[in-house]
Amino acid sequence: MPSTEVIALKERLYKDQVDGTTFFRKLISDRLGTDADMLDLGCGKGKGTFDFRSEGAFVVGCDIGNDVNENRFVSARVFGDAYALPFRSESFHLVLMDFFVEHLKSPDLCARETFRVLRRGGYLMLRTPNLYHYVSIVGRITPHWFHRLVANRVRGLAGPSESPVFRTHYRANTSRAVKRVFSQAGFLPEEIIMVEREPSYLMFARLTFLLGYWYERLVNKYDSLANLRSNIFGIMRKPAE
Repeated sequence: MPSTEVIALKERLYKDQVDGTTFFRKLISDRLGTDADMLDLGCGKGKGTFDFRSEGAFVVGCDIGNDVNENRFVSARVFGDAYALPFRSESFHLVLMDFFVEHLKSPDLCARETFRVLRRGGYLMLRTPNLYHYVSIVGRITPHWFHRLVANRVRGLAGPSESPVFRTHYRANTSRAVKRVFSQAGFLPEEIIMVEREPSYLMFARLTFLLGYWYERLVNKYDSLANLRSNIFGIMRKPAE
């Protein structure tokens, strides 16, 4: 767990900045509408920060793992494969994929399925790590057992049971790859946003957090360094006609 010193440092340095999760939620809310049917794909146990039922949405959580049964933030729970979704065509107004694309061996198949189940004019909202960020680079060059050993520790979580660590493949984890994969499925890429916020993965020590802070300042200062930011926020739309 991060020390009280590091927590205080984070609060001081980032007190005026909207965190990435809040920013992403706002992007979703702006496009959700009222009385919408929403699919949270790869939802796992879920996150309270992404409970859209309070906004009038009927949220279906879908995952291939049993964690979906413990999700308290959805209206309905469905066990399903992202490559063959168990839903009729044009069932949802919006599909959410939050930190899910990086775990797909065949993102092109999943893209075609999400396109199928979306209604015309509907949105696919995704958040995924950028392959060119230092966290993803470390993830690419280290084995999965190492991820399981240290991932929750560097994120400041208590242990492996608090947040399970799944295998990553990074098959669609650059801005160019996201555009290509989802455009080929039929989507219109409305906006691809490269985002770098507080270095939560480096909160285990003051020095590492400060290094992450200066990295964040640098890549956010220059647009030419946008492709080195940590996360990709993708806003894709299914054509209305």
